[in-house]
Amino acid sequence: MGEKYWLGADEGVVFTPHGDNTAYTEYAETVPREMSDHSRTMDPGVFEIVGKNVYQIFGYALSALTVVVGDDGVILIDPAEDVEKGRLQKEQLDRITDKPIKAVVYSHWHTDHYAGVKAFITQEQADSGEVAVIAHRDFMDNVLANSISGDGPIIAARLDYSLGTLLEVGPEGRVNGGLGPDFVMKTISLVTPNTPVDDTLEHTIAGVRMVHSWAPSEAIDEIVTWFPDLGVLQSAEVIQGESFPNLHTIRGSRYRDPQAWFRSIDAHLRPLPADFMIPSHGRPLAGRAEVARVLRDYRDAISFVYDQTLRHINKGYLPDDLVEKVRLPESLAESEWLGDFYGGVPHSVREIYVGELGWFDADPTTLAPIHFVEASRRYIDLMGGRDAVVSEAKRVAEAGDHQWAAELLRHVVRVDPGDEEARKLKADALRRIGYTTPNSNWRNFYLTAARELDGSIDYSLAVNINAPDQIAAMPAPALFEGLRFRIDPEKAEGVESSAGIRFTDTGDEMGLLVRNGVVETTKSIPDGPSFVAELPKAAALGMLFVDLYGGLAKAVDDGQATLTEGGLDDARAFFAVFDPAPHEHIHLADR
Repeated sequence: MGEKYWLGADEGVVFTPHGDNTAYTEYAETVPREMSDHSRTMDPGVFEIVGKNVYQIFGYALSALTVVVGDDGVILIDPAEDVEKGRLQKEQLDRITDKPIKAVVYSHWHTDHYAGVKAFITQEQADSGEVAVIAHRDFMDNVLANSISGDGPIIAARLDYSLGTLLEVGPEGRVNGGLGPDFVMKTISLVTPNTPVDDTLEHTIAGVRMVHSWAPSEAIDEIVTWFPDLGVLQSAEVIQGESFPNLHTIRGSRYRDPQAWFRSIDAHLRPLPADFMIPSHGRPLAGRAEVARVLRDYRDAISFVYDQTLRHINKGYLPDDLVEKVRLPESLAESEWLGDFYGGVPHSVREIYVGELGWFDADPTTLAPIHFVEASRRYIDLMGGRDAVVSEAKRVAEAGDHQWAAELLRHVVRVDPGDEEARKLKADALRRIGYTTPNSNWRNFYLTAARELDGSIDYSLAVNINAPDQIAAMPAPALFEGLRFRIDPEKAEGVESSAGIRFTDTGDEMGLLVRNGVVETTKSIPDGPSFVAELPKAAALGMLFVDLYGGLAKAVDDGQATLTEGGLDDARAFFAVFDPAPHEHIHLADR
């Protein structure tokens, strides 16, 4: 059996290593030792749950692939974040078995749990029913809401910062993905689910009985999978690897309710007599007593942070105070499942404050504050001018107070984003801070912001969450919902107009109604539209992602689209009130 790589009991699991660790594993002055140690737990290979025909293909992607081999087929849970890493996982799958894939489970809507699926199956296999593609009923809605039809552009920009996709792997860049060895997406794919889970779904596929349970936690549509005849629990990301859970992600998300999270553990995981637990991130855990202990400690850590944050909120403490007051007790802080590698207590307590009370801190001076750029200008004047502020920032940086140096320089950069000296000084301060934190999200944000400030950032590495394959799987009318977030109310002032679109290849039709500076989408062509266009979905996507009017005009010229009512001039006037598709990179560090 050799060296023990898994967690928990000494027996019941075998690990076969294969390939090179893609995390940075060396010790360096610019990497906290515990972060390098964490990287060294991420060697790629295959864990086998002995005698169960259950495997975890680990270390090839941010998520690990769970494999259950049944009588006449295979069940997969959570393919990798892109097709390239999925193919690496498929190579290992082929070493395990040559049985066909009968089911794929997406534990939730985050990209690293489905986007490599076409390394394993095709949309045609799902459409024909050959493969069951299992996900929560809201899965597709959540994918859509966090792409073009929602806050996708800003989340994508912040994702690049928090996951370090614009950094190289190394001592001055990305060390690991926190939850796995690395996270860089190339080819993103999606096969539409055909088997929805509401609250609970129990069924048998390939002779394997399984129960999927909705467990809102890290994602609102999270499902865990229990194999009662095997004693194996696939805990999805309810148990978020060997790190304190990300009760809030600094890349941005809706409020993740900690009470819902630990109650999901209590309701759907702890009652199970699990002899083994396989998370979507992190190594397997063996032993019924060990599984029970980890589940208890994990839910206790979430409950502790939430409960103590509320306790101090009720005493009138503010977010800065809460960071100082709420610390895990030693009994939990020492757990190997609660390290400071991905989620973190400090940013969690700040989000709990906002999630429970909102942004207002009850100081009325913050109700209508002076705009932050103007406030920075006044602070600089008060401190004696720009040169005085920069001089003081240099002094405190030399003394090792890089946080204060960065805060001082923030005012200078806000007032003059073109001040190269201030930008480079702030960049250096952020790097110094980043090199000392073991939390991958924090480190990546510090180091990426530094590169934005000093001009060394490489935006060509940016993640494209609106990948063609993913978009192709979404219903065409729903994609046009994203126009709600592109209408310019100044251009649309006094405009009341409508248009209709028929999709010739899907049979769908929809209406777009502009009034009062908003756009409403309907499921039918409105009365008296400015124009009605008939075109295939692919041509409509060209409009959305390139140019609304230009894309339509090109489709007409190419013979792909026809206008059954109105003309191109009418379409030009209608689309003139909308912003162009976002193409510029969003700058975050000079604010």
